Amino acid sequence: MMVRMMPRTLTLTFVITVSALLTGCFSDTDTICEKRKECFTDTLNVQSCEDDLKAWMERQDQDRRRDQLAACGDCVGSKTCSQIRTACIGACFGVP
Repeated sequence: MMVRMMPRTLTLTFVITVSALLTGCFSDTDTICEKRKECFTDTLNVQSCEDDLKAWMERQDQDRRRDQLAACGDCVGSKTCSQIRTACIGACFGVP
């Protein structure tokens, strides 16, 4: 019985890990797009923005781009609109 549960446990662990990584990425795209709408373009379609960022991340060098999105999301998530304009240029440089 213990032997049969091992593959299920490993599969469950893998699924939870992957979903946690993806949730972080999706959270970053949501934060970035919401702040863009709030601070720069009030007519921005947030869902389309998120889709574009996810597609950009998946095109190439996913780890580096995921890290870029996380750094940008962390920066804009904790700043006001006026602070974003000066403090997050470096963190968000290169993120479309």
